[in-house]
Amino acid sequence: MKRPKRVFFSCSMRGGYGRVAQKELRKIPDIIEALGMEVISRHQTSENFVEIESQLTDTQIHDRDYRWLQEADLVIAEITNPSLGVGAEIADAVNLGIPVLCVHKRAYEAVISAYIRGKPGVVCRAYNDHEELKGVIRAFVQ
Repeated sequence: MKRPKRVFFSCSMRGGYGRVAQKELRKIPDIIEALGMEVISRHQTSENFVEIESQLTDTQIHDRDYRWLQEADLVIAEITNPSLGVGAEIADAVNLGIPVLCVHKRAYEAVISAYIRGKPGVVCRAYNDHEELKGVIRAFVQ
């Protein structure tokens, strides 16, 4: 039996942008898992994420996330809410040779980083709702 693809999911849960609500972001790992993949970085979508993360040092957070990146078959990053950390994870994934899918709400297409959209090794796709997002992820994986 073939093991499911291991997905490193990344999004900005701490950032000061409200383009995509945390409640919406929390549903994305469920979509990924419904497509038969394993999300190895689900921590960002827990209700008490900030409280849990505040108990770790910056180095512990970096090292844990980098270890997960090294274990991943692919990265899916929700980039509608800008984040330096998510950008660094995308760069690390590309440097590790891991395929990266960046998704963002279609309404914010004009303000998504051109650097990320133009980066070799990164595929960027827009979506309107979770049903469309599911199709975007399915197409990327196939």
